[in-house]
Amino acid sequence: MAAKHHKPIVVISSSQKAVRVPRKRIAELVDFISRREGERIGSADIAFVDSDDMASMNRRWLDHRGPTDVLSFDMGKDEAAPGISAQLVICGPVAAKQAKDRGLDVQYEILLYVTHGLLHLMGYEDHTIRGGARMHAREEELLREFLKSGKRGRP
Repeated sequence: MAAKHHKPIVVISSSQKAVRVPRKRIAELVDFISRREGERIGSADIAFVDSDDMASMNRRWLDHRGPTDVLSFDMGKDEAAPGISAQLVICGPVAAKQAKDRGLDVQYEILLYVTHGLLHLMGYEDHTIRGGARMHAREEELLREFLKSGKRGRP
């Protein structure tokens, strides 16, 4: 008998105004990735911030200058929600700019960042050519499956 799947607890906040945050789709995506990857995600706290806040966090945690697209943190064990306890920070203005530069829908770009952040917490890495290729291929595959399976199609 298969183990019962527990939906992740997903909390989404936004202190930026650059992008509309597709809260329901993000919660569905977190659950979808948990099921597809066979990794239990107990909780995911996803914060959308502006460029200044992201630049401060990027400097503090990675010692990099300027804003980045997404930061992911493993928050450790949480007895209330066993499994991966994820914190993702997504920069709305970076998502808007990257989507425009790449000719993509900004809502797709946001879902890509959520996928990217979660895969990092599941052990994927993009610091090598091989790791980056593997991770990016998996991101595209998961998003393609998710959008195909969705009740509403594209985000």
